[in-house]
Amino acid sequence: GGLTVVNIAGDRNPDGEASTIVSGYMPVTDNQAPIGGILWNVTASADGTSVLGVALNWTPANDFGSGLYEEIVYRTSVYDPTNPAAFNEQIARNRLLTLDQLNPSMELVRISAGSGSTVHYIDYTVRDDNSTSYAYAIVGADRAGNVVLYTAIDSSTSTDDSSQDEDLAPPAGGSMTSMARPDEYSVALFWVPASDAESGIDTQRLYRTEGSVNSLPVIIQDGRTVVTIPVTSTLLEELNSTTSSHVDAPSEIGVYTYFIVVRDNAGNEEFIGALSYDAQTVDASSPGNAGSVSVRQAPQSMIVSWTEATDAQTTVSSYLIFRGTSIGALDTIEELMTMAPLADLDSSARNYSDYSGTTGTLYFYAVVAVDSAGNYAQSSMPSNTIQIIEIKVKTVPGSRPVQFTTMMIEITDGMTDVTLNFNSGQLGVSGATATMFSVEILRDSDNTFATTFSLYDSALVKVFIDAGEIGLNLHADSSFSLKFIPAIGQPTLEECRIPYLGTYRYVILV
Repeated sequence: GGLTVVNIAGDRNPDGEASTIVSGYMPVTDNQAPIGGILWNVTASADGTSVLGVALNWTPANDFGSGLYEEIVYRTSVYDPTNPAAFNEQIARNRLLTLDQLNPSMELVRISAGSGSTVHYIDYTVRDDNSTSYAYAIVGADRAGNVVLYTAIDSSTSTDDSSQDEDLAPPAGGSMTSMARPDEYSVALFWVPASDAESGIDTQRLYRTEGSVNSLPVIIQDGRTVVTIPVTSTLLEELNSTTSSHVDAPSEIGVYTYFIVVRDNAGNEEFIGALSYDAQTVDASSPGNAGSVSVRQAPQSMIVSWTEATDAQTTVSSYLIFRGTSIGALDTIEELMTMAPLADLDSSARNYSDYSGTTGTLYFYAVVAVDSAGNYAQSSMPSNTIQIIEIKVKTVPGSRPVQFTTMMIEITDGMTDVTLNFNSGQLGVSGATATMFSVEILRDSDNTFATTFSLYDSALVKVFIDAGEIGLNLHADSSFSLKFIPAIGQPTLEECRIPYLGTYRYVILV
C-alpha cells in the first residue's frame, strides 16, 4: 500500500500568495464620441436680492459605447466697458466654438454623468463689476476618453455692477471639536461643519502638518477671501459639506496638527480650527494583498476584479489600479509610488473597468491595497522559478491508510537535498516551511483525515512544499525528484522536469 499522485503543479508565486498583477489583451475599444448634448441657456441672477450667480441648463449627450462618464464646464470672460455687452459676449463665445480652442485654464468644473435628463448648474464665482461678459461651453466625455462639444443655443450673459450682490462672505460657524483613538495606530477627528447662507458649502479640505497651527492668514482674490495654506501641510482629503469626522493614521512618529479649510461655491474660504495629535505608535507595515485578482475581456473594456484586502494594524482605505505594457514596470512598491494610478478607488470597490486602452495591446494590471497610513501592499507576481509545489494525492485503492504525522517527504533538485515532516499545526499553503510540508483537505467525507491525519481510501488532499523556502532552484528545463516515505507501506517516487514557464502562474508538472 501507499500513495498515488493524481497530479503535480508548480506555483510561481512566492509563498503561494495570490497574484496582484494580471494581464490580458485589450479588445476592440470605443472610438466613437458621444452624440448630442445641448447647452440651452445661461442666465445671470443679478437682481440685487439673491446671490449673484450664472445658471446653466443643458441636456447631456448620449453614449452607446462605453457610456458617458463626465461633463466638463468651460468658461471665458471679456471685460471692456467701452463696448456694448452684446459685443463682448460675442467675443467670449468665439473663443469656445471648437474643441481645439478649449484649454485647461478655461475649465470651471467637472460633473459626474448621471445627473438626469437635464442638468442645472450655478456658477457663483462670477463678478458683478462693470459689465463683465461670460461665455460657457460644455464638453461630454465617455469612459474611453472620447469627447463631444455640446451645441450651444444660448451660451453667454453679462453682469452689472448696479446689483452688488456677489457672495463675498466666507463660510461661518464651523469648529474642530475633539479627537479619539480607535486603535493604537490611528486618530479619529471630529468637527462641526461650517455653513454658508449664500452660495452654500462646496468642499471641506482636511490638512495635516508637523508644525503648530493656531490661525492662518488670508488674502483677497477677486473679492473672495482665500486662506493661505502652509507649504509644509499635506492635503489628506477633500470632503463634502456635511462630513463631520475622519480617521487618519500617520506613518511616522511625531506630533501632528490637523486643520480644516472650508470653501463655499463662490470661492470664499474659512479656517475652522485645528487639533493636535501625538503619534507615539504608527502603522509602518504593508497591508495584505487584494485576493483573487483577475482580468477578463468585456465589450470595449477590460474588467479587473479582486476580493477584499485586510490590514493587521489599521484599515485598508483604498485600492490603486496601475496599468503597464510590461510586468517589470509594476513589480515593486518603489516603482508604483512614482507612477500615477489608472484609478484610485475607495475601500468598498471590488472591480474596475478599463475602457482607455489601445485595441490588441497586452496590458498588465496591478491592484494595490493602501492602508490608512499610506502603506502600499507588496506586489505578488509569478517569478521565473517554481516557488510552491502542489501535489494532489490519494491512497492506492485497497491499501491501508497512510498516516501523515509519521510520513516524510524527501525532495532534491540535485543541488539541495531536504527531508520534510508534516506540519499538523497549520493546514494550507502557509503551513509549508523550510523543514515541513502542509496539506489542504480536498475530499474527506467522513472527516477522518481532519481528526486523525490518516488518509483513507476515497479521501483526497493537496500537499504543499515551499520550494523557495527550501532553497530549490526550479527554473525552466531544470528537474527535481520527490519521494513520499510512509511509516508503513511502500514509498512513492516522482521525477519532474520543469517545462517552459511562459506567463502564467501555474505550471502543470505531472
